[in-house]
Amino acid sequence: MKDFILEDYDLNISGGDFEIGESDSQTVEFVLMSKQGEWKQYPETGCDIAKAQHGSINVLLERNIRVQMQADGFNIEKLKIIETGIEINGKYS
Repeated sequence: MKDFILEDYDLNISGGDFEIGESDSQTVEFVLMSKQGEWKQYPETGCDIAKAQHGSINVLLERNIRVQMQADGFNIEKLKIIETGIEINGKYS
């Protein structure tokens, strides 16, 4: 999927215009980092994984990620939650 490319959560400008490119990875990041209610058009979107940073990592977190990504149209091929982060592979349909 092509969209505006963001750098440090700000529009990336190249040659005096907004940079356009593959945005799948940044879209996945935004869904994982967002809290529910932050997206006006889709208030139920968001995993808020930051709250799991110092908490317990369990099957509920994995289920929440799967549900949110599926709702966003992302087909997960591999999801692995480890102490240092999340490994997620897949593609948008």
